[in-house]
Order: sequence, then structure tokens, then C-alpha cells
Amino acid sequence: MIAVRLRNWARYRDIVWYRTIAGLKSEARQNFLGYIWFLLEPALTTAIMYAVYVLIFQSRGASSVVLLLVGTIIWQWFESSVVVGMMGIKAKLHIMSHFTLPKYIFPLVGIFTNTWKFLCVFLVLLTFCAICGYPPNLQFFWLPLVMAVQLTLIIGLALPLAIAVAYFNDLTTITNSIFRLLMFVSGVFFTADMVRTQAPKALPYFYSNPMAGLIESYRNIVMNHRPPNFHALVYALCCGLVLCLLGLVWSRHIDGKILKRANG
Repeated sequence: MIAVRLRNWARYRDIVWYRTIAGLKSEARQNFLGYIWFLLEPALTTAIMYAVYVLIFQSRGASSVVLLLVGTIIWQWFESSVVVGMMGIKAKLHIMSHFTLPKYIFPLVGIFTNTWKFLCVFLVLLTFCAICGYPPNLQFFWLPLVMAVQLTLIIGLALPLAIAVAYFNDLTTITNSIFRLLMFVSGVFFTADMVRTQAPKALPYFYSNPMAGLIESYRNIVMNHRPPNFHALVYALCCGLVLCLLGLVWSRHIDGKILKRANG
């Protein structure tokens, strides 16, 4: 029994991998510059954001620009990946009627495709940070850990949401509105130190949002040459693992029912 399950996991892992690569190739074929656009697009976006932030925060120097760029790009990876994963099952209902596959595969493909594109964006971001006076340092070795924790949180949120959206399409609009609100309270445009000094009573509520601690951890590494916030990482990881377990259990429970309910 265990051997069969391991073989199934390996087979599904390969499906996710090949579908992710196929998705990237499909997007590349739609653009004249192909894969180069994965780097060119974030580079142009970064240049535009730099110009805007310099105009707005010109008296505060490059540190404010980098602070805002780190927060914005990390949040964009989180939000866009959850949204893509959230629509994974709903968008593939026509495929599920012909092939019997675990429902969690479809959100994972969208998340991993978006994550590969984010890695290109992140590379551009780190290059830009180095130009602005924040070169790579030894703390960069913590970045894969922080990114893995964030990816776990993304998957954990996307899996149950993908099932829920397949039943209740209105949840898409509600979730997008919640993400808009969360962006302004997650430390994208300010730091945890600002909360600590100006509104210390709000600090527990601030850290109750796992993305707040993750964004702080990225800034610690890239800008302050400090390790990440390990308490925040453990909290975000626990949230992600619990949500992943919930999503997998729910996915298994509704595996044979979702087509009938979603199309009913």
C-alpha cells in the first residue's frame, strides 16, 4: 500500500512538473521575445516603480525605494500565486470530466508556473538592490528558506480556496477584495519598526498576518544584513502546513463529488 502511494506521488509530481514547463512554454510562445520577456517585463516594471518612488520619496533616498520594491514584489508573488492557484480547479473542470486526477494538481501547476516567473522578477530585484547599495551578503543564504516558507503558505491558502471557488464563484471577488486590504496592513509600505514605535499595541495584530513577518524577513536579509525573523517564519510555516493539510484532506473528500456539485 505504501509503495503504491509513493509511486502515485512520484507520477503526480512528474505531471505537475511537465504541466508547469508546458505553461511556461505556452506563455513564452505568445510573446515575440519569448523567455526574454520573463526578465524584461520585471526589469521594465522595476524601472517604472523606481521612477515613481523617486518622484514621491525623493528626499528619503534609495533606501525607501528598495524598501517599497521589496515589499511590493514579495506581496505580488504571494497574491498573484494564490489567485492563480485559487482558480486552478474551476478553470480545469472540463479536463476533470475526461481524466481522473487528484484535484490539488491543478492549483499546484498554476502556483509553480507563477513562482518560476517570480524567480526572474526576484533576480532583477536583487540586481537593482545591489546597484542601490545593498549588495549580496552572507545572510542571503537564508533566502531559500524564507522563500520555501512563503511557497508553503501560498499552497496552503490556494488549495482550500480552489475547492471553495469551484462551488462558490462569488468567493473570487471577496478574496480579491480581502487581498487588497491585506496589502496595506502587511508592511508593504511600512516596516515593523514603524509599528513598534508608533503603535506598539497593534504589534500582535500586525504579526498575526504571516505575510508581515515574511516581508520583514526579506528586508532583514537584503537591506539590514540580518537573519530573518525566525519566530515569524515558524508561525508562517505552521499556518501553511495546517492549511495544506486541510486542503489535501478536503480535496480527497470531494474528489468524486466536485464535478457534480460544481456543474449542478
